Amino acid sequence: MLVGIRPSIGGLYFDALFKTDHTSKLTVTEHPVETGANIADHEYMEPDEVSMEVGVTDSAIDPANYGSGARSVKAYDELRKLQANGKLLTVVTRLRIYRNMKITTITSPDDFSTMNALRAYVMMREVKVVTTETVTISPRASAAPQKTGSTNSGAKQPDASPPRQSILRQASSQLGIA
Repeated sequence: MLVGIRPSIGGLYFDALFKTDHTSKLTVTEHPVETGANIADHEYMEPDEVSMEVGVTDSAIDPANYGSGARSVKAYDELRKLQANGKLLTVVTRLRIYRNMKITTITSPDDFSTMNALRAYVMMREVKVVTTETVTISPRASAAPQKTGSTNSGAKQPDASPPRQSILRQASSQLGIA
């Protein structure tokens, strides 16, 4: 448990956090075989997902976040900017800190109950970041391919066994039909 941590999305803080859903999923690969059940030979972790139901009121609880006035509209605009700007976000929750997250969905109902506030459902997904490395091979090493050695398998003996025949031909020759 992260004690004293205030939940946030990309550095944005909210007046209320109604709910947080954490999703961690392991996928087990399966392959069919000729007989029997599918076999499982590998597994991998899917990207983490987290969704937060947040709220911002137009009454300035913390004016440092969105100023005064239409704070709910400003908060919604900031969420949309975070979603569109292409940067990876850090999401802080009570259970853990998520890095390399992107906002995938923002849902915000707008009705009589939210006329002076924002209630938004924000869904985020982890982006797995990988790095690649370029290796330079010296020209001397790549100019001549490696040669394999030869194997002395000894002297070859002629095959003295009779030529192979099918079972049908063998039976017909024994019966004198051939």
